[in-house]
Amino acid sequence: MRVTTKNLMNNYLTNLNRNLTEMQKYQNQMSSGKEILKPSDNPFGTIRAMDLDTSIKQNDQYLKNIEDSIGWTGMTESALGNLTDSLQRTRELTVYGSNGSLSDTDMKAIAEEIKQIISQVAEVGNTNYDGRYIFAGQSTSKPPFEVVDDVIQTATDISGSLSREVSESVTMDINVSGTRLMDGSSEDLSVTLKNIYDRLMSGDNTALSNDSLGKLDEQMDNILSLRAEVGAKYNRLEASKIKNETQNLNLTELYAKTIDIDIAEKVMQYSMMESVYQASLATGGKILQPTLLNYL
Repeated sequence: MRVTTKNLMNNYLTNLNRNLTEMQKYQNQMSSGKEILKPSDNPFGTIRAMDLDTSIKQNDQYLKNIEDSIGWTGMTESALGNLTDSLQRTRELTVYGSNGSLSDTDMKAIAEEIKQIISQVAEVGNTNYDGRYIFAGQSTSKPPFEVVDDVIQTATDISGSLSREVSESVTMDINVSGTRLMDGSSEDLSVTLKNIYDRLMSGDNTALSNDSLGKLDEQMDNILSLRAEVGAKYNRLEASKIKNETQNLNLTELYAKTIDIDIAEKVMQYSMMESVYQASLATGGKILQPTLLNYL
């Protein structure tokens, strides 16, 4: 095969362009800080980076769900604490009113405080978090309770649970429905409180002692049980948050290793390619054959 000057020049230009392309690739990587600029740079790495990016975004959403749930359960626990205080005060007044030594005026004075507690319990039942009523079941946009003629009544459907996905295929019910809040014994909490009020107004201390105190204790036991449940959910959510943050950190590190460059390595590779390119340019001057001008 005859090698001509044209063959030499074509091969030289091809190799020179390849070296220049490699220099451009390293320049782009250093300026962008990314190892992969287009899928053809590393098809496997591209797929891995896309999977990791999807996982990171999913974890970010799970974290938002967890943080919202922590706020919700924290508010629920606080509301149940307030309700416990109200019922405890109700019990103290009921015990005081059932001793049989009080006048009708004293009994009615106690009844007036019970009346205020009834309104207070309704207010606790209408506690909201971020504009959503926490005891309203699935109808979180409307206040669940109202007081009509000294009786707590439900204004909306207060049943149903709210679920949040806190990790892949793992969901949690984060709410305490109004139904569970009110149905703490053989009768509704609103009935228990109304009976205490009516019996104080009528001076029926026997019914207070024999019936109302027992029903009230059942209601308080129910609230304490709900508080324990909510506390356990809160602790689980806190643990899920720590796990999520750790997992997200690991995923982010893997993503960075897949797509980000090693600056020191790229500087060295660029310097080497720059030397190769300079050598290519120097070689080009030796391809042309000598002419008469070289001997003048």
